[in-house]
Amino acid sequence: MKVFVAICVLIGLASADYVVKNRHDMLAYRDECVQELAVPVDLVEKYQKWEYPNDAKTQCYIKCVFTKWGLFDVQSGFNVENIHQQLVGNHADHNEAFHASLAACVDKNEQGSNACEWAYRGATCLLKENLAQIQKSLAPKA
Repeated sequence: MKVFVAICVLIGLASADYVVKNRHDMLAYRDECVQELAVPVDLVEKYQKWEYPNDAKTQCYIKCVFTKWGLFDVQSGFNVENIHQQLVGNHADHNEAFHASLAACVDKNEQGSNACEWAYRGATCLLKENLAQIQKSLAPKA
């Protein structure tokens, strides 16, 4: 019986839909990653302005935040379906052109980069191509 329950729990977790995060989640993830990585204040100030310089600390910060969001993992990379859902909400049509534009920003790390560089490469493209949509999805709700 214990094995059956464990299998049911694993199936439930594996099939669980992505839960869209909010501004509060974003701020918490940012704070956690700043603490975990000991990010200096000058970089934090840049991040708050959506500026992400190409350095090792920033690359790992991006990986940390995207991992906490459930949008990136070091084994399989970016989850385009989750990114799409995060940006447009629960009504995401994963067959539309917007989904294709998101997918164009990510790769399977054919270069063999470390996870921080891989996350940074995809995230900077996503930010460059979709910053207004990202900011809208995280705007404070009135």
